[in-house]
Amino acid sequence: MALPAPAAEVTPPLSAKSACSETSRLNDRREFACIVEPAGGARLLRFEARFTGGHDDTSASIEPVLDEQPLQCNAGSKTRLFGEDGDVSLHCDFSAPPPGSQPAVFKVLVKWNHAEYADFDFGRR
Repeated sequence: MALPAPAAEVTPPLSAKSACSETSRLNDRREFACIVEPAGGARLLRFEARFTGGHDDTSASIEPVLDEQPLQCNAGSKTRLFGEDGDVSLHCDFSAPPPGSQPAVFKVLVKWNHAEYADFDFGRR
């Protein structure tokens, strides 16, 4: 009698949130620093900041930096918002360093007004 084939493993998106630390907190601002390890497989990373209580005069932005240089997020990223209602979020998608390179330091300044900061996430997409 043949044994059934093992089910294909599905790898969930890997959260790298534990690689981040909050480096600054002041009123409606938070700054985070995350270690970005070189990636061999899925190289697309996302930082996402979430807010609650958005309304007509809510504004928020994220300012990402990689190794002390301003980071241009990939197309489709959302780094600013204004006047959005309810639970809202911003995100920056970017590529991890290629295999064989040194780990990078990703920093991001999160700013908001007329909303409540909820949480952030950082990891592979």
